Amino acid sequence: MAKPTEHAALICAILTVIAALGAVAAIYWKQPLAVIIAAIPAAAYELYRTEGFTTKLASAGVLAVLVAEIVLIVGKIELNIARFVGKYVGSMPVVDAKLAGPVIIGLLAVMLVRRTAGIYTKWLAVVLFGAAVALFYTLDPALLSKFVQPALQEGAKHIK
Repeated sequence: MAKPTEHAALICAILTVIAALGAVAAIYWKQPLAVIIAAIPAAAYELYRTEGFTTKLASAGVLAVLVAEIVLIVGKIELNIARFVGKYVGSMPVVDAKLAGPVIIGLLAVMLVRRTAGIYTKWLAVVLFGAAVALFYTLDPALLSKFVQPALQEGAKHIK
């Protein structure tokens, strides 16, 4: 059954502002917990609003990954996931497990944008994707620039 939409726009707008402020604070003070904590209300509301089985799983997955990120950061746990992924992928540099969280959140958010029917769930998925990008940048700014710079250069070639 569809969730009521009477106050959904206002709630989504407030959650967007909270997530954006958390992202700005995280980047400015280099504190990834700020963006994680700011994204949790949006993820919780996304979980409440989604209705399909796969979208409900994706929403729950985003929330679970955010909680796991808090555990990894607060517990100062460092796991080299290259050991585990190296079995399936050729050579891989040392990668901390904390960087996997924003990637998973980003993938789940894209899935939510594509699979959800409601405008508010899509809106929240975009907010969560932005929070994932901010979290990734906060965790390792140099690594994100390695991806963004070539993409911008390639895009500039096509503009000329």
